[in-house]
Formats: sequence, C-alpha cells, structure tokens
Amino acid sequence: MAEESMEAELARFDERLKSIERMLVEVVASQKEASEGRRRGYEAQERTEREIIIINHRLGVVEKSVDAIRPTTAELEKVRDRVVFAGSMGRMLWGVGKALISAAAGAAAAYYSLTGKPPP
Repeated sequence: MAEESMEAELARFDERLKSIERMLVEVVASQKEASEGRRRGYEAQERTEREIIIINHRLGVVEKSVDAIRPTTAELEKVRDRVVFAGSMGRMLWGVGKALISAAAGAAAAYYSLTGKPPP
C-alpha cells in the first residue's frame, strides 16, 4: 500500500511537472508574441519617423519656393494697384472728355440758335 501511494504521488508529481511545462511553453509563446508585437511597433514608429522627416523636407522646399516668389508677388500687387488706379483715372478722364464734348456741342447749338449761323 505504501508503494501504491508512492506511485500515486509520483504520478501526481509528474502531472504537476507536465502542467508547469505547459505553462512555461505558453509563457514563452506569449513572450515571443509580445516581442514580435514590439518589433512591429518599433518598425511602424520608424516608418512614421521617416515619413515625418520627408514631409518636413518637402515643407522646407515649399517654404523656400514661397520665399523665392514673394518679391514677384509684391511687384504683382504694385502693378495691380497701378492698373486699378489707371482704370479709375481713365474713367474720370473719359467722363471729363464727354462733359467737354457735351459742353462744346451745347455752346455750338446755343451760338447757332442765337445767331442763326454755324459757329466759326
């Protein structure tokens, strides 16, 4: 009977060892998965970092291009202001010209109606 209990204890001990071994295998597998997940996370972080560096570089190029065309833009604004002023001045002169022509025509008509002869 003592032998049977010893064999039973050995069997239970063997089962416990197998259970511990299965748990260790599961722990190792989960650690491998965690390690793989961290590796993928680091790779994604590195890709994002490279993309940000590329975007910063492209933004710097755009800023330099904008700075390069800034004088042209300022000159264009000046020319636009001059054209607007010239248009306003032209409309004003055209109005003055029409008024002078109308006044001259009115004076000629008045001279003709008063004297009966065409103006000299």
